[in-house]
Amino acid sequence: MPSDELLVAFLDGELEAGERERIDNLIKADEAVAKRFDFLSRSEMPFFDAFEPLLENAPAAHLESILNNLPAPGANEPAVNGWKRRGFIAAAIAAVFVGVVADRAFLGMRGSPEGNETGGWRAVVAEYVALYTADTLADLPSDGQSQAQELRNVGSKLGISLPVEAVTLPGIPLKRAQILEYDGRPLGQLAYLDPVHGPLALCIVQSSKGAKPPQTEQRRGMNVIFWADDAHGFMLIGRNPVDQLSVLTEKFRTALTA
Repeated sequence: MPSDELLVAFLDGELEAGERERIDNLIKADEAVAKRFDFLSRSEMPFFDAFEPLLENAPAAHLESILNNLPAPGANEPAVNGWKRRGFIAAAIAAVFVGVVADRAFLGMRGSPEGNETGGWRAVVAEYVALYTADTLADLPSDGQSQAQELRNVGSKLGISLPVEAVTLPGIPLKRAQILEYDGRPLGQLAYLDPVHGPLALCIVQSSKGAKPPQTEQRRGMNVIFWADDAHGFMLIGRNPVDQLSVLTEKFRTALTA
């Protein structure tokens, strides 16, 4: 897997001919590389708005001082895969900074789950779930005791009861329950692995906007049904047909609606 820096350099046309050809061949031959390249190629995520406030406060002078104080590379300094030590350290510092910014952008720095009427939190979730494959979830441990504890942890963060029987789906095993974060607020994700259609996720956020009936949409080639009760917003997303998701939605609404 090429680094994100290499893939971005490929996108920007900054690689030499031989390296560009190598990356091009990898994208064509390796599905994982192709998916990562496609992800980095997208322009819908709010990266620019996320970078702006951080760049204003970035310790640019400090980072530049670190680089300037590094010993000048000697002519005989060994290179590893074409990288000399100074270049590697410079790239590492940049990567750490960019990684922090990208994480914050990905988790959504604009709006809030309950106040963004354009579905900003759903867009972020769709970007995240679009990266899942069956292999992402296949080997996760799924013993009942561990899952019950995960569900308790998620429920306590969101103020909702998530008993195992309420979130069990016929023929679609639950693989993981975890807490993510969006705009500083907890976002619960229950990830399932449908043997036919692949990853399926139920996501939950706290909301005080009031109850809303189920609505459908498509994001990243996946079907989405979202709804709300008086205390939470819900989102069911996957590659399952809409009619199947509708049946599952009614099960969740009956079992979980406050």
